[in-house]
Amino acid sequence: MAGVAASGLLAAAVSAQSALECDRTYKSFMEKMTPAERARMPAERLVALNRRAQRIYDACRTGHLDDPKSMFENLDRAMR
Repeated sequence: MAGVAASGLLAAAVSAQSALECDRTYKSFMEKMTPAERARMPAERLVALNRRAQRIYDACRTGHLDDPKSMFENLDRAMR
């Protein structure tokens, strides 16, 4: 019984850590886009980029991504 409780606590700690990682990587990505870059970008592209970033973030928060940082780096390269 104690082993089950301990593994549950470990899973919760890992989940909280990954949620923080998701938050950090999403925030970092969004802050990289300067207001000048946003102003130069066509509205359709900006909307598509924001939607893609939100999808990556949502997948990360639900535990469907192991490495959200690489996904955001790929999105950043695609943006440039």
